[in-house]
Amino acid sequence: MSSQYAINDSLESISELYGFEFSVVDMSKLREKDLNLLSVLSEKEIEHLDGVKIEKNKIQWIAGRYAVKSALFKYKLERAVLMDLSCIDVLKGSNSAPYILQYPDLCVSITHSFPYCVGIVSGRRIGVDIDQINEPQESLIRYFYCDAEKVILDSFKGTDEFACQAMIYWTRKEAASKLLQLGMQMDFKNLDTSGDRTIIDKCNIRFESFICREFCVSIAVEEEIKK
Repeated sequence: MSSQYAINDSLESISELYGFEFSVVDMSKLREKDLNLLSVLSEKEIEHLDGVKIEKNKIQWIAGRYAVKSALFKYKLERAVLMDLSCIDVLKGSNSAPYILQYPDLCVSITHSFPYCVGIVSGRRIGVDIDQINEPQESLIRYFYCDAEKVILDSFKGTDEFACQAMIYWTRKEAASKLLQLGMQMDFKNLDTSGDRTIIDKCNIRFESFICREFCVSIAVEEEIKK
C-alpha cells in the first residue's frame, strides 16, 4: 500500500462521520506550467501566483488550491451542485488561514509534507496536519509538549513507537491551531492532545490520527458540546 493510498483510505474512513470532503495531491507529479492545473485557478489566484518567486512555494500553493477545489467539488456534488472551479477563489486571510471567497460559511484547511498536500472542506470548523514521522528533538518536546504527553512519551523511549506517538501529538497540536486559526500563537505546551478530546475556549475538539506508512495525519474537528 502506497503512502498516498494509506492517507486517502484513512481520511475516507472518517469523512462521512464528520461531514467533510478532502483531496490528497502528490506534489512530486506537479509542474508549475501544467495547463490542467492552471485551468482551475481563478484570476485572483493567478495574480497571487505571479508574485510567488520560489518554485517550491509555487508548487505548494498550486497544490493547496487544487486540493481544496477538488474537495469542494466533491462536497457540492453530494448536494447536487456543479460549479466552474476557475470561478472559485481560495484565498488567504489576515490570519493566514485559507478560505473560499464564494463560500465563507465553509471551513477550509490545507497541510503540506512533501510530496503530499491535503485539502479539506467542511461545514464545521476543522483542521488537518500531515508530517513525516521523525523522532523530534528533545528541545521541541521540552518546550511544546505538555506534562501528560511527556509522561506517555517517556514510556515509549527506546522503542519504534516513540517517534510515531510524538508525531501524533505534534500533528494534533498543529491541526487544533488551524481549526482555531491561531497558527503559531497557539499555546502548544498547555494543549493536551494525549486524549482524543479536549476543550479550548469553549470549543469542543475531537482528534483523529493515523499512521500512514512514513507519515502521520491528524484532524481536529469541532463537536457540539452535549448539555
